[in-house]
Amino acid sequence: MSENFAFLLPVVLTLFGVAFLIVGRFGNRSAVFWGAGYLCAALGFLAPLLEIIVSVPVVAMMADAAFLAAFLLYSHGLVTHFEAQRLLGARLTIAAVAYAGTTYAVLIAGSLRYELFINDIACSLLMLVATLSSWRRRRNWVDRALLGAVIFVMLETSVRTIVFFVMAGTLAMGEFIGSSYAYIMQITSTIGALVLALTALSSVALRIVERHRKAAEEDPLTGLLNRRGFDQFIRERGHATGREAAIIVADIDWFKSVNDHYGHSTGDDVIREVAALLRTLSWPEAAVARFGGEEFVAYLPNCRLQDAHTLANTVRLALSERDFRSIGIDRAITASFGVAVTAAGDHSIHDAISRADRLLYLAKSSGRNRVVSNAAEVSTASVPKLFVVKDDGEAASRR
Repeated sequence: MSENFAFLLPVVLTLFGVAFLIVGRFGNRSAVFWGAGYLCAALGFLAPLLEIIVSVPVVAMMADAAFLAAFLLYSHGLVTHFEAQRLLGARLTIAAVAYAGTTYAVLIAGSLRYELFINDIACSLLMLVATLSSWRRRRNWVDRALLGAVIFVMLETSVRTIVFFVMAGTLAMGEFIGSSYAYIMQITSTIGALVLALTALSSVALRIVERHRKAAEEDPLTGLLNRRGFDQFIRERGHATGREAAIIVADIDWFKSVNDHYGHSTGDDVIREVAALLRTLSWPEAAVARFGGEEFVAYLPNCRLQDAHTLANTVRLALSERDFRSIGIDRAITASFGVAVTAAGDHSIHDAISRADRLLYLAKSSGRNRVVSNAAEVSTASVPKLFVVKDDGEAASRR
């Protein structure tokens, strides 16, 4: 049975290593380190097979190197996954000192107890450093499960090693493979490998899904939501709950002339600047999206029309006063805004967006660089009263 485990564990580790490497092809760097670590661990458990052609001390040194490399890669996969401080120097130092210690234990002292104790405790320390660095970076229950699995592996390795160190007595290096300790190590290591691999694969897969979802719902130029991301936000946290909200639609004035005169690259810089200003809208749970080209939409839950109007005008004034000479533009850049609120008869948030869009075009036709909002009750007014902020910031009524 012990011999069966001796072959089973490397097979399990190899399968997980290959699985991680396949996942890593989808752009997750941490999966590559996990995969390489599992393959190194598999080599470590296969090393005793070389005893028929090389001496026991050489096999021991090869196995120790493989296990230290495996845990160094595990720890690197962990800090990479959590985008935590890598502390690579500290981890390399632990691995180097441990290998020097095991070299002494094997080649000079000839002590199996000290060899295993030094090597296994060093492996646990490598994971401990990575865990402490990553602890504050956990984001969800899968991340917490991964760190819990890492802690389980550290405890299993440390406790098993300490028990062996106390109880091993004078067990010789050549007697290790057939010992009861080797059998127990294979069982507990298999359990630890399974727990760690499954939680790490789950956490890595979730990050890949989140990254692809983010790419699908985020505008790559500005980092704002795109139209799809905006609709998803509304479904999950916004108007689907029936809350009243205000909508601000903004459009950069004379943007085509910016592209024609200064180039599309500069035009992209302008779009990013406007997006950065809209991102500063100080309203709880606000969502800002780029709907395409130079048009932006902001969703402000539980916001009155007058408050939304004031916020839009604050952004308008900030943009008109912004100095764009740093990106090669020697004139003012302005934008026009339409502001509307949701109404009881709306079928979706897009009804309010359509009203705000019509008010935006009224702002454009009224001279640009202004905010136009519907100051009447949207659901009942047959002839809405419009509230316009002119270029100089003065308010005026229009019918």
